[in-house]
Amino acid sequence: AATLLCLPVALVWLEWGPPRYNAVLYVPLIIPALPLVAAQYAALLRLQGDGTALGLVWSHLLWVLPYMVLTLVGPYRAFDHRFTTTARALGLSPLGACWRVKWPMLLKPILAALAVGFAVSVAQYLPTLFAGGGRFVTVTTEAVALSAGGNRRVLAVQALLQIALPLLAFGLAALLVQWAGRHRKGLR
Repeated sequence: AATLLCLPVALVWLEWGPPRYNAVLYVPLIIPALPLVAAQYAALLRLQGDGTALGLVWSHLLWVLPYMVLTLVGPYRAFDHRFTTTARALGLSPLGACWRVKWPMLLKPILAALAVGFAVSVAQYLPTLFAGGGRFVTVTTEAVALSAGGNRRVLAVQALLQIALPLLAFGLAALLVQWAGRHRKGLR
C-alpha cells in the first residue's frame, strides 16, 4: 500500500515540486534509522495512530518515498522535454501532457521505482514493529522472530520468501514493460 501511495507523490514531486527541497526527501537515507523511527513513533503516539494500519502505512511512506524518487530522478532529468512541449502546444494541459505523453514514455523507470519501493517496504522491520505496535505480521517481522528460535528450516523458508517477494516485483515490472512495449516501438 505504501508503494502505491508513494508513486503519485513521487511523480508529482518530480514534476512540480521545488528542487531546492529535494534534500529533505533524502533525510531518511542519511540519518540513522533508530532515531528516525523513534521520532515517527513519538508522532504516532501523540496522534494516537500507533498500532493502526494507517500509522503503519505512514511509517513506511517515509522510507519508501526517498528510494522511489532516487530511482526516478535520473530518467526524469534525462527526459526530452520537447515531447511535453509539443503536447502542450497541441492543447494538452500540463497534467494531460504528463498523463498522456511523459509518464507512458517513462513506464520502464516508473515500474522499476514501484519494484524498488516494494522491496524497501518488504524489508522494513523497525518501522513495522514500532508503528504497528506488534499487531501486524509481515515477512520481515516473522523472519526476525524466527531467527531467535531454533527451527532453522522454517527460518530458511521465511528468508527465501523475503527474497522471493522483491524478486517477484522486479520480474513483474520487467514483464509489464515487455508487454507494454510489444505495440509501442519506443518502449522496447
